[in-house]
Amino acid sequence: MRILRNLITLVALITLVMSTTALAQQPPTQPPTTTTAAATTFLFAKQDTFTQSIEALAKAGSAADFYRFGNDQSNTGLEVAKHSLVFFYRDTTSNALSLIIIMSSPANNAPGSATLNFDGLPPGIQIVVRDDPGDTYNLTPPTGTISWTWLGEHSDGVVLSGLPEEFEIKITPTFTSGIDTWEVLSGPDTASPARYRLPSLSAPLVLTASRRAPPRASFVYSPSTVNVNVPVTFDASGSAASEGAKIVKYEWDFNGDDVFEVTTDKPKYTYTFTTGGEMKVALRVTDDKGATATASQTIRIAADVSLARRAISTTHATPNSTFRVVVTIEVRTSVNGLGLDEDLPANWDVNPIDSAGATFKRATTQWVFPSVIKAGETKRIVYDVKIPESGKLVSGPLPATFEIKGSIDSASPSFKAPVTGEKTVQAVACLPVEVAVSHLDTSTDTVDLRLPEDITTDEMQRAIAFWMEDQDVPETCSNKIDLQTLKRIVARNLSGTPTDKTLPDDRNGGGTAERFILTPLPFHQVYLKADGGNVLRVRVEIKADRDLFGMALDENLPSRWEVRSIESGNASFKQSELQWIFPEKILAGDTRAVVYEVQVPKDEPIDLFKIDGTIDGALPIFETTVGGETDLEVVQCLAVPVAVSHLDIDKNVVDVALSNKIDFNQIQAAIAFWLEDEEVPGTCGKTIDFETIKTLIAFWLTDSPVDQPLPMSVNPGK
Repeated sequence: MRILRNLITLVALITLVMSTTALAQQPPTQPPTTTTAAATTFLFAKQDTFTQSIEALAKAGSAADFYRFGNDQSNTGLEVAKHSLVFFYRDTTSNALSLIIIMSSPANNAPGSATLNFDGLPPGIQIVVRDDPGDTYNLTPPTGTISWTWLGEHSDGVVLSGLPEEFEIKITPTFTSGIDTWEVLSGPDTASPARYRLPSLSAPLVLTASRRAPPRASFVYSPSTVNVNVPVTFDASGSAASEGAKIVKYEWDFNGDDVFEVTTDKPKYTYTFTTGGEMKVALRVTDDKGATATASQTIRIAADVSLARRAISTTHATPNSTFRVVVTIEVRTSVNGLGLDEDLPANWDVNPIDSAGATFKRATTQWVFPSVIKAGETKRIVYDVKIPESGKLVSGPLPATFEIKGSIDSASPSFKAPVTGEKTVQAVACLPVEVAVSHLDTSTDTVDLRLPEDITTDEMQRAIAFWMEDQDVPETCSNKIDLQTLKRIVARNLSGTPTDKTLPDDRNGGGTAERFILTPLPFHQVYLKADGGNVLRVRVEIKADRDLFGMALDENLPSRWEVRSIESGNASFKQSELQWIFPEKILAGDTRAVVYEVQVPKDEPIDLFKIDGTIDGALPIFETTVGGETDLEVVQCLAVPVAVSHLDIDKNVVDVALSNKIDFNQIQAAIAFWLEDEEVPGTCGKTIDFETIKTLIAFWLTDSPVDQPLPMSVNPGK
């Protein structure tokens, strides 16, 4: 028996030794809560409307080892000057979770200071790295405060370890200096983690860890082709909450500004885009536990399903007149049941001219297309509008402005869009002159407001005729065309600017002009006693500094002087106003010459007179004074040299057709006048003295005109 007992004891001892040895060879057991939680913990960062699911940076080794504190600074390789970094770190060996905060970057040459206040710190949290020990660290969970001050050549920070797998920590910052960006990092990559810039440097940051999975956000939209002004249904029914939770809130951002403008408790929402292009649409879902998730898609929005634009043939209309409307519809997406609905003022009568295959309902001014309109097709609906007599206008006294409004819509796809383009018509008793000219039927001199608003060459030429003849313009209450209006009419024709558009307010550059006065006698003298002595010519030379449209010359002479145009340079001349209009484009650098003859009345008083004038234009807008010669002298008594140089020897009278040079016969006559002390014809009784005869002989000998200075030497040919 003793032997048996000893054998049993020995076997038991051997078994105990073997078990102990086996246990000693097993690796240390990890805390089960940590191991399980690491696989099921979800981390979030939230600041105001910013919410982001994040992951811990993961690597074998402790958080302190990763921080690599040395030389009073962190050395993770993630540091950025003036950036404050917040991120979680998980040791993949121990599964321990830590929170790391870094302030700025070493050698950034920007010192700084900051304070972080903590709420919701879990029990057991520890500071394992103080960067650096000289700063203030005061943690008394659930609250705490850490304050740093760092030099420009260093950074600061902290490592908090011992975090459980579920918590909610709120960090309220005070960045006094040295920080201009606050970032949350997300791993697991430790070399190049994702960086999320927080929208605020002052709002609290909430860091959350939970074993429960967040919801999943997802959405689709219909129709798949999105167009402007066509409702789009967004459906987030595919979003899902984790087990045991439910989604209670759906938020939408439809304009890509990261602000969720729409909040609803339903997964579907219908939205209509008003502008085309690419747009980022974002969805954020929130479950009943407060967890959130986001999803986004970039959607291309076609400019329009269909685009309708209205053109009205006139800006002004008189009672009982008729104008034309054209609505052009461009179809971008095939539509079924396309309709046009026009809304006109009361008592205005519509007469369809071309319905482009649509059916017209007169009572409601509506058109509907009974067939599919394919993408790329264009439809033009044309109709005339007759304005009622003034007593049936619902506006009161004229002038009054009326609007035509309208829309196009479709049943498939469902959309409604306004008709754009022109919409106003001003009812007036008298048409503006330019509007009347642009609608002038030149074959009958009647106004037809259905004609286009461009001024044709025929209409311009007819307007010039109205101007030259002082003729009333039809439908304008007997208004006439003045030079300013005519310049605009010409400029509109030459530049292609219709009357519903404003001529450009271009005031850069223009042209120059110089006047030359050509009188039969020297010194710009008009001699009333001789045949032809009262007739002169004027030449105005014009040069364009740039392309000119609607240029005119306006000369101002004494009222009784008669003017006859000799050369117009392609301009039209209005004799009653002494005005010229150029109905052509004058290119930069080109010149034009206007020559006109002037006849001074024989009974004009003896006096000095001036001729002045301007050139101006409508496009560009400019006005320039005509330079050059301006003065004229009406005389009855000539100076002796002038009289002698124009002396008809045979008739003993002044002949203004002769030259300004004294010939042999004239000098012989002058010597005789001197010898006999006789009066010189045309001088009002003047005689020739000794000094004068010497001067006359000098003019003859040097062959010099009497209106030019005498030379210093005698002409050897004499």
